[in-house]
Amino acid sequence: MPSLGEQMQSFFKQTGKLIPNAGQKSEITGAGAKVFAEHLQEVTKEKHYTKHNDVKYGHLADNVVYQKNNIDGEKDGSSTVGFGKKAFVAKWLNDGTKKMKGDHFVDNARRESEEKIFEAQRKKYEELTGGDY
Repeated sequence: MPSLGEQMQSFFKQTGKLIPNAGQKSEITGAGAKVFAEHLQEVTKEKHYTKHNDVKYGHLADNVVYQKNNIDGEKDGSSTVGFGKKAFVAKWLNDGTKKMKGDHFVDNARRESEEKIFEAQRKKYEELTGGDY
């Protein structure tokens, strides 16, 4: 009978391939970020698209971006979704100000798209690791 150490080594060899590295994590979270960014852009167009032509920044919905790294630009396996240079406007509309009630469109969009985000991440995980979790 193999020793406990040998059994543990065997277990780690079998399951080690199922644990994604930082590059794979970035691809997995990036797939989810893309799904969320697309949904957030749709919701933003529905709720906050105006006829105002801002030549400097453009419309809020046109400024939805995602990146396959954290907010500081480090590649640690996380991904980020946001509004680029128009983030301050999105914050006011989502959270409100003392003169304006927020409508929480970002928070609601995140909740609405959770299942689709998870599904996109699961598919990418299986594609990259060839495994089933």
